[in-house]
Amino acid sequence: MSLGDYIRKIRLKKGISQQFIADSIGISQSKFNRIENHKSDILLNELIQICQELRINYIDLLKSIQSEEAKTDETEISQLCNEIKSLKSNLNEMKEYMYSNRGGG
Repeated sequence: MSLGDYIRKIRLKKGISQQFIADSIGISQSKFNRIENHKSDILLNELIQICQELRINYIDLLKSIQSEEAKTDETEISQLCNEIKSLKSNLNEMKEYMYSNRGGG
């Protein structure tokens, strides 16, 4: 989950509109929308102001994102390891098949 995803999730949970936050921090609603949808970078001062409007600590928000990314990385690594094991098994089966057919001719 990205920074914009977290901001959107918290904003919607609190029932706050994009327009309200955008007006409160002095940016356009379209820029705020682009931030939430990963189409615009966010400045640190904008992040701090958004978090203030959402009544959350920006450091806690960033830690949550980092923790989520670490979990995602671990899951992806585990999936890749399982795929590699499966490929190795398939390769060994193919080698055995080829070896057994070569000797029978």
